[in-house]
Amino acid sequence: MSDLRRDVGQRRLVVVVAVAYAVILAMLVFAPWGWVLNRATVRLYVFFRSDLPIAPSGALPEHYGLVLNVLLFVPLGAALVLLTGWSWWSVTLLAAAGSGVIEVVQELWLDRQGSLQDVVANTLGGLLGALAVSLLARVRSRPGSRPEPVRRP
Repeated sequence: MSDLRRDVGQRRLVVVVAVAYAVILAMLVFAPWGWVLNRATVRLYVFFRSDLPIAPSGALPEHYGLVLNVLLFVPLGAALVLLTGWSWWSVTLLAAAGSGVIEVVQELWLDRQGSLQDVVANTLGGLLGALAVSLLARVRSRPGSRPEPVRRP
């Protein structure tokens, strides 16, 4: 397959995954099921404290909520860098602004509580996703980082 066709196929895949992620993100943050999400966080806490006891002794359900908020925005940061080519810091600022809007909407119009802590966690997730993709692109673009294809006569 030619490089151009592979690149177009990879871009289409990124777009499809990003759209699916956006739908799931919208359902998670705007649906009126905050209580269900809190219960899921507590279930994770119990699982990692009792069923598979690998959690640190000081970990609380609130800590799991923070980790989940960070993880929620990692794909956003990665997808924005891949699809737009923006710098990691631009994507991080957009993640912070988007998270802020989400928290305000949740607080004012939905039966959910908005929090600055969630904005910080989401922003960190966006930063991690953006940095991961940016650093990977930088490493891959260095001369000699990719092996030359073997040409056969």
